[in-house]
Amino acid sequence: MLVHNWREVLKRAWFAVRVRLIPDAAATAKKAWSLRLIELAALTDIILNVVPVVSDYLPWWLTLVLLVGAWIARHLIQKKEPADGDKA
Repeated sequence: MLVHNWREVLKRAWFAVRVRLIPDAAATAKKAWSLRLIELAALTDIILNVVPVVSDYLPWWLTLVLLVGAWIARHLIQKKEPADGDKA
């Protein structure tokens, strides 16, 4: 019974933290191209280092291209929004 109560308390606390950190997480995830490219670069790097057979088909510089694309997506393409600070 006590464990169930703690789980409920932690679940509610985590929900409150998520709402304050990213109020519109679904819309943010749809626009986060830089994050997607960084994840793809990490996956490509892991595949190139773990599976040596794949390195014949994927170039070594693919990870660098994806990271440069992530930088471009973050700084040039994504819409700039002014910092609101605390709206309270």
